[in-house]
Amino acid sequence: MCNLSDLVEERGIEKGRLETLLSQIRKKVMKGKSLARIADELEESADIILPLYHQVLQETDRKKERSL
Repeated sequence: MCNLSDLVEERGIEKGRLETLLSQIRKKVMKGKSLARIADELEESADIILPLYHQVLQETDRKKERSL
């Protein structure tokens, strides 16, 4: 039987995992690495990385626009 605290803990762990993955992708994008290479280095499928990769690219584009 799963109680509320287990569910909250599970969600927290998943959120932390995604935040870590996003941070790693940001660093690799800043180094100019491709989606395929990032997925390979992080040992994740490109399907998992793709939405986060696009998010990082959009963030990067917005930062560039603000600096102009």
